[in-house]
Amino acid sequence: MIAPSPIRRTFEVLCYLGAALLTVGAWHDYRVEAQRRAAGLFDPGIFRRSANLIEFAPDSLANRGSLIVIQLSQRRVQLYRQDRVVESYPVGIGQNDWQTPVGEFVVQNMRRDPVWQHPITKEAIGPGPDNPLGSRWIGFWQDGRHYIGLHGTNQEDSIGRAVSHGCVRMREEDIQALFEQVSIGTPVVVER
Repeated sequence: MIAPSPIRRTFEVLCYLGAALLTVGAWHDYRVEAQRRAAGLFDPGIFRRSANLIEFAPDSLANRGSLIVIQLSQRRVQLYRQDRVVESYPVGIGQNDWQTPVGEFVVQNMRRDPVWQHPITKEAIGPGPDNPLGSRWIGFWQDGRHYIGLHGTNQEDSIGRAVSHGCVRMREEDIQALFEQVSIGTPVVVER
């Protein structure tokens, strides 16, 4: 495979940066943003989100036409490419009090070796065998305080059960395979 020229690569990164800034702007509630400006506060998260989009920008071109479908009743996630199922994996889903949200979403962020923060105690656990997120994170929902996505797990016996805080747990080898086949912007459909 021939590597793209540095000029082409720079142009691609600049295009994705522009698209990322437009996307981030569209995601923000403009009233909240105006209140922040009036209060003199600065949101560094906008730059983290933009950096994440730029990091995975080349992959998004290769993964066009992909779709992730999470079937809660079947406890499975399927990866579609051009309307065909190309992968199917068993998953663990959200428990009764922390159900996995149903609807249409997009992959918002992706992380290798993520840091996990307990949703109640806020205790943080870094990468490694004790991390409940495993080695990969594919985030598709957030409300500013809580985040939901697909991730690995250090408790593989939980696959097939409703035990998480809303996230979709996958076996380590499955999340690593899925992570390589999707990108930021990939649509995610969660069905009952």
